[in-house]
Amino acid sequence: MAAENLIGQPGEHGKRIVSGAFSWTAALIGSACVGTMRAAFEYALDFTLTEKRLGTVPVIEHQNVGFMLADIKMRIEACRYLTWKACHDFDRTGGLAEELPIMTKVYCSETAVSTVYDCMRVVGIASYTRDLAPLERMMRDAMVFPLYDGGNMGVRRRQLHGMFRQPGYDSMLAARGDVPPWQLPVP
Repeated sequence: MAAENLIGQPGEHGKRIVSGAFSWTAALIGSACVGTMRAAFEYALDFTLTEKRLGTVPVIEHQNVGFMLADIKMRIEACRYLTWKACHDFDRTGGLAEELPIMTKVYCSETAVSTVYDCMRVVGIASYTRDLAPLERMMRDAMVFPLYDGGNMGVRRRQLHGMFRQPGYDSMLAARGDVPPWQLPVP
């Protein structure tokens, strides 16, 4: 192996380099999830504002539909803010704050699946037909988020569980935007 092909410095922990790379992409997965959820929500909202399948008024006038849309929108915004904070902390710490990006990947990717599904429930059976609605494609897109870039079960076990087992782990590190002591560069 040629020296110019090395990533990092000799003696550095390769696991740390790989973990940092996955943390960077983990934070960005949140953005893709938010975009997918938003597109699904906008489609479902437009459907409810114009469709009158259940009577003489638009579907949005039905209480259950309004409640579902409100819950969907709240989930989207929670994921949006979690993603912003994770990206901000990751950038501010030079990639050392990994906990929030990892949690963002897991939470937002699983939330995206349930959110797109709920949008499909609002629209009904037509949402599953390629010819009638884009929600079928959005669901396929959402289903991949928990799987790629490290499946969520493995991410939970290898990364989050590993952090929790570290001596000196503080459950408020991510909330404060602090870097865990084991991530700090050795002087």
